[in-house]
Amino acid sequence: MALRLSLAACLVVLSLSCTCDSDTKKDEEPDGAVGTTVAVTARIIFVEGNVRVKRAGSMEWLEAGKTMELATDDKLRTLRNSFATIKFKEGGLLRVGPESLVSVTDLRLEPRNQVRRFTFTLVEGKVEAELDTLEKAGSEFKVRTPSAEASVLRREVAFQ
Repeated sequence: MALRLSLAACLVVLSLSCTCDSDTKKDEEPDGAVGTTVAVTARIIFVEGNVRVKRAGSMEWLEAGKTMELATDDKLRTLRNSFATIKFKEGGLLRVGPESLVSVTDLRLEPRNQVRRFTFTLVEGKVEAELDTLEKAGSEFKVRTPSAEASVLRREVAFQ
C-alpha cells in the first residue's frame, strides 16, 4: 500500500511539473520573432558585372543574383565596373557603386509598433540611398562608415 501511495505521489509531482505544449504556446513570440523584433530581409533587384554576397557565418563569396535576399550580417561586394541595387519591401533602394563593400548591419521590424530599422555599414566604396517616407515614428534608416553615421528619414543620400 505504501508503494502505491509513493508511486501515485510521484505521478502527481511529475504531472504538476510538466508543461504542456498548449500552455507554452500562449507565451511564445510569433514565428521569426527574436525578443520583441522580427528579422526582415532586403532583395537584390539589379546586378551588373561581378557582384558577390557572403552570407552571415560563411567564409564563401557567392555570385549575387537578381532576386537574392539579404539578411542581417550578410555582406555585398562589387568589383570594378560592377553595380548592385537592393530594394526594401517597405519601399526604398540602396545602390552600391563599383569597388564597394557593404555589410547589412540591421534589418528588423518591431511587431508591436511596426517600427522598422535598417542599418548598413559601408566598409569601402560608394552607396546611394533613395527612400520612401518612413511612416512610423521611430523608424530609421542608417548608413555607417568607419568614421561617420547618417540617419536618413526620406529623400536621397550618397556616401563615399
